[in-house]
Amino acid sequence: MEIIKKFAKEISVFGLVLVIFIGLMVYRSATYSTYKTISTKSFESMVERDQSFIVVVGSSLDTDTENYLDVVTTYQTKHRHPKIYYVDIANQSSNYTKQILGVDVVTPTTLIIKKGEVTAKKAGAIQYYTLYDFIKENN
Repeated sequence: MEIIKKFAKEISVFGLVLVIFIGLMVYRSATYSTYKTISTKSFESMVERDQSFIVVVGSSLDTDTENYLDVVTTYQTKHRHPKIYYVDIANQSSNYTKQILGVDVVTPTTLIIKKGEVTAKKAGAIQYYTLYDFIKENN
């Protein structure tokens, strides 16, 4: 009988820890959002299908891009819509975006694409409020 009580206590403590852990995971998913990284093939497919979206074109080899992605994460956490995508062009040719979109870019560059065409672009690692205003004005 004593063994059963001890076993029940252990199970209840484990259950409590499990419930707290699940609660924290749900809280994080409800309050935290980030950009979505897509492959170059997915990016090309979205352009070919004439979709409308916002994309940050950058290079994983560039520290400006890494720092800017923190700004994009902050924006996505506060404003879940529209979804922002990130495409890494580090392994692509220097004229990759020129071939796909007809636009030269530096890394990072934020592009607003409507129906497969670039309607607005903002070059460089911009600040949060600049990103906010850029999206608000052009989306």
